[in-house]
Amino acid sequence: MTDDIQLIERIRKGDVNAVETLMEKYKALVNKLSRVYFIKGVDIEDIAQEGMIALYNAVLTYDTTSNIAFTTYATSCIRNRIKDCGRNSKRNKHKPLTDSVPISVLDDRKMAEQSPEEIAIKAEEDESLHELIEKGLTSSEKQILDCYYEGISYKEIADRLGKNTKYVDNVLQKIKRKLKKDLDK
Repeated sequence: MTDDIQLIERIRKGDVNAVETLMEKYKALVNKLSRVYFIKGVDIEDIAQEGMIALYNAVLTYDTTSNIAFTTYATSCIRNRIKDCGRNSKRNKHKPLTDSVPISVLDDRKMAEQSPEEIAIKAEEDESLHELIEKGLTSSEKQILDCYYEGISYKEIADRLGKNTKYVDNVLQKIKRKLKKDLDK
């Protein structure tokens, strides 16, 4: 803990090496927390980047005289930032950005080799899946699936619904089976 406080104080004095040391030290934590959440339309690398930004902000806002360990504070900041990203993506506030295609994808030969017909077929398949979800799932199943796509953990979904995590897991498995069965038709 004192190592973290010393690093934070060095960072606040402008020590670039201390920033790199601290970021490297907590990179595994950020990656671990990033993998817990799924945000529709957002790459895992982008979620991890948001986590790293949250880590840096935690360094700047942490009270070094606090009795709370920096790890605890940083974990909370990272989780909150990732959850905010999930909520923001759900609001479609940045829809033009999330619907855009990364330049790296444009360079991909597979994308370049797709004909307009193949692109149209893919769009139809996506629309069919959306219809299956709308027509084939109960409102409770849709609610759980929406929460899952927001990146909310099983425990948080269960808490919202007043159920246990096993129930949430069972419903998600049932949804997967339903959709697979309908898609295989």
